[in-house]
Amino acid sequence: MSSSAFKSSERKLEAQVKLNDYFQEFHEKFVETKQAFQVFKTKSFFYPDPDFIRTFTKSIKQIESEVKEMGGSLSRLIGNQLGTHTQKTVLNSMEDVKPESHVLHTVSDELTSEHADVLVKGTETESITPPVSEAGNDDEVLGSALVQEGNVKVVDVKKKLSSSEKKRGRKKFLGDNAVIPKRPRRSLMDEYVTAQNKMKSISEEPSTKEQEAEYEVQTIMDFKKSQGQYFYKVSWRGYSVEDNSWEPSSNLTGCEDLLLEFYKSRLKQQERTKTDDLNYQVMPHDANHQHILHKALFSHINNPTQKDYENSITLLASPKPPVLKSQKEIAELADKALSQKKKDRFYSVAKTLVENMIMKELTGKREKQLAELRTWERNMNSICSDPAKLAVENFVDLELPPMDFVYINECIAGEGVTIPSDPVVGCECTDCFTDHKSCCPNQMNSWFAYNKLGRLKVSLGTPIYECNKRCKCGPSCLNRVVQKGRNVGLSIFRTTNGRGWGVKAMENIKKDSLVTEYVGEIITSEEAERRGKIYDAQGCTYLFDLDYDKGDQNLYTIDAAKCGNVSHFINHSCDPNLLVFNVWVDCLDPDLPRLALFAAHDIKKGEELTFDYNSGLNSKQMAGRLPAQLTEQKEEGCFTPEKRKESRSELILKTPKGNRGLQYVLNVSIFHNVYQ
Repeated sequence: MSSSAFKSSERKLEAQVKLNDYFQEFHEKFVETKQAFQVFKTKSFFYPDPDFIRTFTKSIKQIESEVKEMGGSLSRLIGNQLGTHTQKTVLNSMEDVKPESHVLHTVSDELTSEHADVLVKGTETESITPPVSEAGNDDEVLGSALVQEGNVKVVDVKKKLSSSEKKRGRKKFLGDNAVIPKRPRRSLMDEYVTAQNKMKSISEEPSTKEQEAEYEVQTIMDFKKSQGQYFYKVSWRGYSVEDNSWEPSSNLTGCEDLLLEFYKSRLKQQERTKTDDLNYQVMPHDANHQHILHKALFSHINNPTQKDYENSITLLASPKPPVLKSQKEIAELADKALSQKKKDRFYSVAKTLVENMIMKELTGKREKQLAELRTWERNMNSICSDPAKLAVENFVDLELPPMDFVYINECIAGEGVTIPSDPVVGCECTDCFTDHKSCCPNQMNSWFAYNKLGRLKVSLGTPIYECNKRCKCGPSCLNRVVQKGRNVGLSIFRTTNGRGWGVKAMENIKKDSLVTEYVGEIITSEEAERRGKIYDAQGCTYLFDLDYDKGDQNLYTIDAAKCGNVSHFINHSCDPNLLVFNVWVDCLDPDLPRLALFAAHDIKKGEELTFDYNSGLNSKQMAGRLPAQLTEQKEEGCFTPEKRKESRSELILKTPKGNRGLQYVLNVSIFHNVYQ
């Protein structure tokens, strides 16, 4: 080997020896720190600092793991270089200088497995460490208590030698001319690998902490407050009742589950108490276990009823929902509830917490619902051809819009139905309102239905014939009302009385004004019978018989269950504010009228719209309208036209209804006296 290569190898070996020395110094200081910490835990048993002990113990374990890994890496590095044949050849070729690494290897060979165990022991236990008196004594071999198959093996401490004796012994071993290096300390070298394997078997045994545990809390029975500190009465596992003791709150570390069950039992005891005034403190105001107290409270009240959900949803869906409480506010409410001695006050605060919990849970659903309602509103307005817009709102629950409903503007023909759209007759009027003798209503043996404001001036049951596309009059004709569409703003809203969706006015509506038209799919009576059985089983119906001409023998029915307009959502009432009239425009087939809904009286903004599914001439509105129909009166500057004589002794009036086949008959013998 060349001289330069030899010197390079020598410098490397010297650096390794120096690295090993510093590592051993570091390890000894760490062992001393562990011992001091163990003494601290022993001295502070009755007044421990659980947070500090927990954090420091965790840090010690982490450092021990790192030290173990460092020692293993260092022992493998030195052992591999000193154990190879090439290295031995290099050492034998050195004549004048004995490498320090040879001394290091020799001393490490003298370290027993017990010594190596002392250096690595501790990653699996917390309390067994070398005695404090031996920590930092570099001139003695550390003693240790090693757990081997359940027995304790005590390693004797070697006799302390004087510094001169140690130096003479080392020179005798190395020779007179040898350079004595710095004395190596406890080394982690070849035996370290063996110690690692031994520690694996030791780690499978119960930890020292578990072996030394002599006291275990079995149950927590009561609490009291003394001199500003809370004490808990505990029973010990394996001990009699006489050994029960009062322990300070700070001593109950690791008893979270027992404390939680104790707090829950106190809350249940409060619930079972019949009297409202408890006259005792139900729960402690223990700052050490505040999070457990809150957890027990939320677990106790986290069983909301259906009514709780309804109240919370109502608050969440209201026009001005309350702001969700912050974590700080929730904690304050929890403390307030736990401090109550009266049950009604406790449940009052708990109700607020429950509502906040439910609203927090359902906030995401509410946001999704509002987005879908806005989309539904935009889609309907994009399809709707009426001059006035529609609104959608739900301030009651979290119901989503009916996704299977199709919005249409006019009736569509079902299977087997044809809707004529080309009228056979039309009027030649230039001004239908002032000269309506030859107008469409007169040709169809009826009356001109509207006044100059476009409001009805005929009674319920009167057929309405509007001017059609064959008429000479223009779109501004006063006899074109239903065909122009809805002019009042309406809102589809969620009702508060459990009737689902409804419709309300978004503005004031005058009596006799057009509100909307009832549209849907026109189907045959046979198909209506089949669908009616299905709807009856579901508890709903959207079927309207077009029975004005033939009564029970009607041929067609309007079904608005799956398709329709805003009228689909109008609810029933026995005292309605809307009346249904049969109207003909371009289709003059007597069996296919259009159904128009007019205001029965003045309707205020925000009032729900309803009509009587079984309405007829016996309704209040009809009773009030007949005298006005049978006599000539002025109405807003217009005269109601005279009725023609009827050849029949009775007038059959058919109105839309939910129950099919129902018609109303009015004996109008008085008409003969009026017309004669």
